[in-house]
Amino acid sequence: MEERELTLGDILLMFKRRSKLFWIVLVLTVLATGIYLLLATPKYEASAKVKVSTQKGMSLGLSIEGLLGGLSSLLGGGGSLEDEIQIMLSRRNIAAVIDELDLAHKLLDEKDIKKAMENGLTEDDLKLSLYNYMVEKLITVEPVKNSNILEVKFTWQDPKLAAEVANKIVENYVKISESIAKTQLGAKKEFLEEQIPKVEQELKEAENKLKVFKEKNKIYSVEAQYQTLIERYASLLQKKEESQIAMEAAQKQTEFFLNELKDLDVEIEKLRDSITFDPIISQLKSRLINIQIELAGLMERYTESNPSVVQKKAELEETQKQLKTELERLLTSQVKKTGHTIYGEALSSLIKAESERILYQTQYEAFKKLFEDFEKELSKLPELEQQLIELERDYKVKETIYTTLLQAKYESLISEAAITANVNVIDWAVPPLSPSKPNKKLTLAVGGVLGIFLGILAVFFAEFTDRRIKSESEAEYLLGVEKIVARVPLTNKSEVIEKALGISAVKAGKVVFITAIEDGAGVSTTAKHMAHLLSKKGKVLLLTEENVDGPFDRKDVFDLLRNPEILEEFKEHYDKVIIDAPSLKRTPEFLPVAEKSDTTYIVIRLEHTYSEDLKMLHSLKKVDGFILNGLTRRNSTYVEEK
Repeated sequence: MEERELTLGDILLMFKRRSKLFWIVLVLTVLATGIYLLLATPKYEASAKVKVSTQKGMSLGLSIEGLLGGLSSLLGGGGSLEDEIQIMLSRRNIAAVIDELDLAHKLLDEKDIKKAMENGLTEDDLKLSLYNYMVEKLITVEPVKNSNILEVKFTWQDPKLAAEVANKIVENYVKISESIAKTQLGAKKEFLEEQIPKVEQELKEAENKLKVFKEKNKIYSVEAQYQTLIERYASLLQKKEESQIAMEAAQKQTEFFLNELKDLDVEIEKLRDSITFDPIISQLKSRLINIQIELAGLMERYTESNPSVVQKKAELEETQKQLKTELERLLTSQVKKTGHTIYGEALSSLIKAESERILYQTQYEAFKKLFEDFEKELSKLPELEQQLIELERDYKVKETIYTTLLQAKYESLISEAAITANVNVIDWAVPPLSPSKPNKKLTLAVGGVLGIFLGILAVFFAEFTDRRIKSESEAEYLLGVEKIVARVPLTNKSEVIEKALGISAVKAGKVVFITAIEDGAGVSTTAKHMAHLLSKKGKVLLLTEENVDGPFDRKDVFDLLRNPEILEEFKEHYDKVIIDAPSLKRTPEFLPVAEKSDTTYIVIRLEHTYSEDLKMLHSLKKVDGFILNGLTRRNSTYVEEK
């Protein structure tokens, strides 16, 4: 038999029947929620707000083309807000907070600390465990929507301590952020401090050589025809040396960020090899060298606005973008293999630094080739002129580079002094006046909703685990509407019951056999009221095991088993014979009696008879109808109790 689809009426009747269960579950859930609110320890949430700048330092703005220009961009671009969140939640930051505020003894129970120590744990182990607990459960760092502001929240039982911890997290984060930026800038400043004394010494030597040469050869000014050669020669050498210095500075930055990644257990050697031997990067480097050689040749003949120069610069810029994209793809794929995810800022900075290093390396290679070609041209001049041009060239180049390095050093100092502007505290945390957890109104509302949900779930569970015939509509589906001859409400009023049995009693034959599948279905009550109803029109005999009185004759129903032929005698003496037979489960011996009867009725009591027991009806050769008993407002929409 196919499963019957539930209708809205079935669901409403279901909740009528199980309303008590529903309300019990709802009340218990709300009561449990109330007890939780009474016993729960209040938690206070203190929050501070920090604005994070997208700038990590000041741009140096150097005027000499190429010299350390790329490094300023390395210092100019900050990481994402996610990077700042990870710095704030880093062990370096939170561990410092734990130490400075002695949180191990303020947040952990002394008994737990003592027990852990007895089990062999050290104080460092406890602090590490506390760090993990704080990051997972107590600290929340979230960006404020559509802004560069981070909100830091700390939750604890003591509002004063909650505010103190939140402020200390922010305070240490500001220090760490400043320290990271200064460390990066320090790598460049260190390089400059190494280069300046060397260039200063080279400048003095070049000046002395030029002075000695002029005095020895009685040359005190350079002829106009050689001045242009000297300027061009000096320009090429200057660009070559500037590119070399910038390349070395970028290499310093690359090494700095590689070491940062090394601290995160990234395999640095594999990163270096992947860059060195990658065929696409090698191809892009060769293309950059060729483009810069062509661009240098064009710049000697044309101005900046010339279409050929503009086109070549655009080609150079596009190749640089391709190089950066390829580096990003290569390095990101290599770093992801290590299984780490929290080092976006170091990786991003490494990509920029390596891109700059390769750019200046190709610049150096290009100017080196141009310089070597120009030296071949100069070798055709007389030896004296060659020496003069070389000395003048060396002096001018060293002078320019020395001035530029000094300028870069002082601008680095200015950048270092201004680097604290990266982070601004918008709001310091203050002790909250009211607890954030538990939110009593919200928790109570959630408890109510949960209670309703659990109540509904309990009703459905109880309903679908109950295999009894529970409603009138279910009985109609299982038995067939046309086979139901009477619907008897659950009542003590005889007139109501007899009215319900009226049609079935009138249509019944002379011998009416009434039984049920199981005891307790109300067979005796049904038989008694039917006998009482029929006795108004004729002589009636009620065969029953019950001791009942009424305007009818009564005999023991078991007489039919002791003397089966007696039924024929009863037919001759009475107008109606009503047999109140015991249930089929208890006394299947009455089945032959049912076969000799004119009409067989089966009483089905709602919320009592099990649906799987209906298969016992196959033992009866005929069933003339079913009498539904026990109808109430909870299980029926057709008959109501009166």
